[in-house]
Amino acid sequence: MTTLPVSLPPRWRWPLRIALALSGWLALAATLTLPDAGVWRTLVVCVFLLLCPGFAATRWARPAPWHERGWPFVVETAFLAVLLSLCLSVLTVESFYLSGTFTTTRVIITLAAITSLLALLPTPGSRRPGARPTAPDDAPAPPGTRPAPVADSPHEPGTTARTAPGTSPARPRSPGPPSDRGTVAVVGAGPYGLATACHLQAAPVRLRVFGQTMEAWRAHMPDGMLLQTGPAASAIATPRHGYALADFRAARGLAGADDNRPVPLADYVDYGRWFQEHLVPELEPCRVRRIRAAEGGFRLLLDSGEEPLAASVVLATGAVPYAYVPRTLRACAEEGLASHTSQHRDLRRFTGERVAVIGAGQSALECATLLHEARALPTVVARTSAVVFDPPPPNGTGDRSRLPGPGSPLGRGHPLLGAVSRGGAAYRRLPAPLRMELLRTIPRPSGAWWLKERAAGLFPILCGRTLVCAEPGYGVVRLRLLDEDGRPEDIVVDHVLAATGYRVDIRRMGLLDPGLRQSLRVFAGAPVLTSGFESSTPGLYFTGLAAAPSFGPLLRFVAGTGFAARRLTAAVSAGKRR
Repeated sequence: MTTLPVSLPPRWRWPLRIALALSGWLALAATLTLPDAGVWRTLVVCVFLLLCPGFAATRWARPAPWHERGWPFVVETAFLAVLLSLCLSVLTVESFYLSGTFTTTRVIITLAAITSLLALLPTPGSRRPGARPTAPDDAPAPPGTRPAPVADSPHEPGTTARTAPGTSPARPRSPGPPSDRGTVAVVGAGPYGLATACHLQAAPVRLRVFGQTMEAWRAHMPDGMLLQTGPAASAIATPRHGYALADFRAARGLAGADDNRPVPLADYVDYGRWFQEHLVPELEPCRVRRIRAAEGGFRLLLDSGEEPLAASVVLATGAVPYAYVPRTLRACAEEGLASHTSQHRDLRRFTGERVAVIGAGQSALECATLLHEARALPTVVARTSAVVFDPPPPNGTGDRSRLPGPGSPLGRGHPLLGAVSRGGAAYRRLPAPLRMELLRTIPRPSGAWWLKERAAGLFPILCGRTLVCAEPGYGVVRLRLLDEDGRPEDIVVDHVLAATGYRVDIRRMGLLDPGLRQSLRVFAGAPVLTSGFESSTPGLYFTGLAAAPSFGPLLRFVAGTGFAARRLTAAVSAGKRR
């Protein structure tokens, strides 16, 4: 199909950038001078909020000139601009609303300043004299990361393979032994591994799946934990009907999907096992010790001693390898006085001890509650100015994914997550720094609605505190905190529990052979992935949390298994190598 080019004369580019930079101030003038609820005021403000901040941001996401592109590129960019505008507008409104300083004028001034800055500053992809033109998919690596190796992979029909200067064209890999030719290995048997295996089976492809069913949920979650999300948002995706969490609960005689009561961890682990037994019965319950590149694909070393060959490998190893402990606590961790929440299944070991829980999200609040119920003495230390709990679902339905009004795949209370979750492919096109900032701040830290009555007023919660240092000594830890006004405050505890989440860092993945690890192109510690979840090493795929920096916060939750499994399966079954 012929693509008609879009012609934009170079002499119009600067005037359009200036007009874009002035659009917010025009909206501000309309707000201040035109009558309230007037047609012209509403029109000017709405057009600005829906289009201009996003179009200014896309200059950074897609710096390639429009006159060198076709209409599909223009349509996709326009869609991305509207999505970005909505995200920036909601983020600004929510920031002012939470601080109690919300006014329409302040929101417009903030967005006008952001739009002007993005419109006038030079883009990261601006050409320098003599520089090689850069394709929109070849985003520059952030500072501190290694340049990508040239991927020796076949290209799609209708595209042109790129070869690094001074190198010969890529040669096809040896097909390997006939018994292993085309085999796809899925490493991991949590929600993302099981969902990926189900979709690959339906493709169909030759498949081997390795791992212990729901191992991270069984061994790294505290006893007594309840899921923050409801049944509809916690179902593992599958192309077959009848295997959602609600179906499992109905089969076991438990409460159905329309029950508002939270799902116990033990029930969810049983659901994962039930799912695996029915849909992935060929799971091999052994651990993969090492993966290295080999002729014909990848060689896997199993704990049984077997070394099978796979043409492609899908890593669905979950979040545990990326548990994040702040640098200020690492000295305490070495002495056994600090640890991450994923290291404890039974919190009763802290009975009678003073425990500082660092964090403000569900993990911190629920661990503090379980510690209190285990007769420990918890204190929550949070940087946020207040602890937030999600709103409860309305009476009569537990399917929080179908609620009217702003929402997300997790239900109400996360409108920004809903915005970025409905455009995973577009999210991947955003600049890497913006993607990481959205991943860090969306969704905001909060506790489940059902946790509020168990946590409120039962143990100290120190909000607006920043942890400056932690000094171990004589079996205790002295924490130096700063409040929002910069005043110091010290507390002494017996142990520090870091409920500080997970940060992807491929360097910490000992599963990958060092040579294979070094061959990966990364940004901010995360692998750079194609639209089909393939890394810069052809045939090596990442899903789950490791893919969240590329596709958005949805990949941090079970609700993202459907999006990830469908895209990855399409790429694997079609033999894509981008």
